[in-house]
Amino acid sequence: MASKWVWAPAVLAIFGAAEWATWKASREHTVRADDAAVPGETVLVLGCPITALWKWRVRIAVRSTDPSTAQFIFSGGAVRTPVPEAALMADYAVNRLGVPPANVTVEDRSRNTVQNIVNSIPLMADSRAIKVASNTFHARRARQIVRDEAPTLARRLRPARDYIPGEWGPLHVALLAYHLYRSRFG
Repeated sequence: MASKWVWAPAVLAIFGAAEWATWKASREHTVRADDAAVPGETVLVLGCPITALWKWRVRIAVRSTDPSTAQFIFSGGAVRTPVPEAALMADYAVNRLGVPPANVTVEDRSRNTVQNIVNSIPLMADSRAIKVASNTFHARRARQIVRDEAPTLARRLRPARDYIPGEWGPLHVALLAYHLYRSRFG
């Protein structure tokens, strides 16, 4: 019976380390750790060809702000689908999550994360605060790209609510592993 629990401390340590690293990444490259809504803020939602993931990103965006006052930029072209990812995400936000259509901008030319940022910079120029909605490590990478491409906008970056302890369970371990792999091997 005791042999069943031999691996429990190691498993708990792995999950604990993944949760800590995910929490830390959710705050990196932001000017304030405060994720409260700011009047006049913009939430940039990064596209993804996998439906479950882009829906998660849209939910992150909506829970990160007051949807009735924030501006949402949905960014992503038609990478693996005939319809641009941005259009699919915007439709989901408006028709399923109640985001007012007047608060939505669609940027549908981007085919990767760098293009998401570069093509959205002009759309965020007047924003008082900016949040990036994606999975935590992808959002961290996107915020770094904002810092590189638009330092004046980087001073307005705030954390989105992309980290909730235990959300999606072992997915935080998998996303951390992918982030570490990508950091090492590009």
